[in-house]
Formats: sequence, C-alpha cells, structure tokens
Amino acid sequence: MEKGIIFRISRPYKVYRTAKVDKVVVPGVNGDLTVLRDRAPSLVLLRNGLLQVLDTANKPIERYFIKGGIADIARNRCAVSTEKVVSYENIDIAKATEKRDAAVHDDDKAYYQMIIDYLGTFPSK
Repeated sequence: MEKGIIFRISRPYKVYRTAKVDKVVVPGVNGDLTVLRDRAPSLVLLRNGLLQVLDTANKPIERYFIKGGIADIARNRCAVSTEKVVSYENIDIAKATEKRDAAVHDDDKAYYQMIIDYLGTFPSK
C-alpha cells in the first residue's frame, strides 16, 4: 500500500503501535470521526471508546479500546495519544471484569465497564 495514512497510537512515555493504514475511525467526543488520506488538519478530543483501523472495504483490521485522549490529524497522519489502550483481541469480558473490580479510581472502573458493555452488546469473538 503506497497511499494511506501513518497511524500512531501512544500512551504516556510509550508508542503502542505505528503503521501505514487506509482509514482510522476515532471515538471523538462529538461522535466518531473517520480519518482518510488528504483530510483537513484537525485536533480531536477523544472519549472512552473503540478505535478502529479499517481496510479499503471498510472492514476493521485492528481495534483498540482507548481511554480518552486526543487525535492530531495532519499531513496524512493520525497520531492518537491516550491514557490507556487495550487491543480488542487481547481482552474478554472476564478479564475486563477482573480489571474493573481491581480498579481504584472511578474513571478506570468506567473505562473497563465500557469494555464490558461493548463486548456484551457485540460478542463477535
């Protein structure tokens, strides 16, 4: 794939993933936003939700649960900075429930509850 966008997702002090992709759907606070090649520069405030990397047929090829953050979109790149990121493939309801129950802070509990709710509603694993 020679065309596309450079996608990077990072947490404080660590780059989690970098790749060249076709499309990225980010969970903006005002609704989901699809990032395409040659999109106007934007800075998007993110909510807790599911970030998806899509192929040319709009099928998700990578999915991540993120805990808020920002997306800096410019010059065919999408740089997402978030507090927490969990790959969709690496979590299930049991793990999320365990992490929610062990969480000390209410915002962490809400993050894992969001994951539980999503996996309970869309059980595609």
